[in-house]
Amino acid sequence: MPDVWKRGTATGYKPRMASRGLSIWLALLRIAAGVSLFAAGLHKLQWFTHPPLDQRFLEWSQHPANAMVARYLHFVSNHPSILSRMVVMGELGLGALLIIGFLTPLAALLAFFMVLNFQFAGSSMFSLNYITGQSGLAYLLIYPVLILGRAGTTLGVDGMLAGGGRRPG
Repeated sequence: MPDVWKRGTATGYKPRMASRGLSIWLALLRIAAGVSLFAAGLHKLQWFTHPPLDQRFLEWSQHPANAMVARYLHFVSNHPSILSRMVVMGELGLGALLIIGFLTPLAALLAFFMVLNFQFAGSSMFSLNYITGQSGLAYLLIYPVLILGRAGTTLGVDGMLAGGGRRPG
């Protein structure tokens, strides 16, 4: 029988979620994404005292990709101080959660939406460079992989908590 199948259901065999090697690679991807997010938050610590998002929103609103982006920028430009602090806290907090593998699906989902908001507001996702050049697309697509791949179960707190309630057979 192929390695991707294991005995366990009344009908015979059921597919495994992931091999051990893939689980380790997903854990390493989760940790790398967490370190990247956490480091970005560390670089933005000054945003607590000097929020720069008002200037960035002004720059982005000069050339929005479409009317939807323009409306979004109009809304968020009313709250640059709060959003600046939320970005820093989000990057630090979500990065830490991803590093330790705790609440991984939730942390990855929130990180996905945080990155998506920046790419949407900056209109970068509406250019051809978004899919052909170096952009946030690959960075953005990491988070669904972490969610669907159950990346917190190996080398993470999520896995320890999930295994903690089981009795050995």
